[in-house]
Amino acid sequence: MFKAVLADGRIWKSIIESVSTLVEEGVFIADPSGIKLRAMDPSRVAMVDLELPKAAFESYECGAETPIGVNFEDMKNIMKRVGGGEKLELEKQDEEARLKIRFKGKSARTFSLSLLDLGKEELSAPRIPFNATVKVPAGTLLEAIRDAEVVSDFVRVIAENGQLKVSASGERGEADVIITKESGELLSIELKEMAKALYSLTYLSKMMAASALSDIAIVMFSTDMPLRIEFNLASGGKIVYFLAPRMEND
Repeated sequence: MFKAVLADGRIWKSIIESVSTLVEEGVFIADPSGIKLRAMDPSRVAMVDLELPKAAFESYECGAETPIGVNFEDMKNIMKRVGGGEKLELEKQDEEARLKIRFKGKSARTFSLSLLDLGKEELSAPRIPFNATVKVPAGTLLEAIRDAEVVSDFVRVIAENGQLKVSASGERGEADVIITKESGELLSIELKEMAKALYSLTYLSKMMAASALSDIAIVMFSTDMPLRIEFNLASGGKIVYFLAPRMEND
């Protein structure tokens, strides 16, 4: 049996919203150490990697590895019903193909979500030598991406000379956002060498849904290599996204 309780159900709501922007279906793996999810978007351009350790929960019971295959749109619709101050209880009996989702506040409300038999796809996180590691407020990165979306569908991310530059250009115009330590918005930057790459704003914008869960974003990339964005959750655990680059001659 698997049973877990979160003190604030809205945390799970935000997690599901952050995952569902990229993934339609996926399998949570619950085991005695916590809950994990690793899944790719249908086009296999982006990956989401979620870890929620046992310590992130108010209470947690899981005797053996338990796969929980879900349709994220269905779960998101249920989580829209969670209210402020309500606890969330997730429960799956070994013999049942359903996940009970219970909100506990002024009343106890229980939903039963049919689970999917999706198997267990073995996905490995990309092993990439990152030349740039930049830590910025999540809100600052979100605003830079929104600025870039005004003029283009793609964004060039550049780390050099102790600063992070988010640049976009297209038929609609150009936009440049420079984030520096002097502004107080560049919290740290580690550079082995200058890094520059082009990425889809469609995907980056979806990934920034996780900014609701974390004050800080850790951005890692190398020239013309996949991007890694990590959001550490205040409740414990993390959401990590990987995004393939768009090559300049595409």
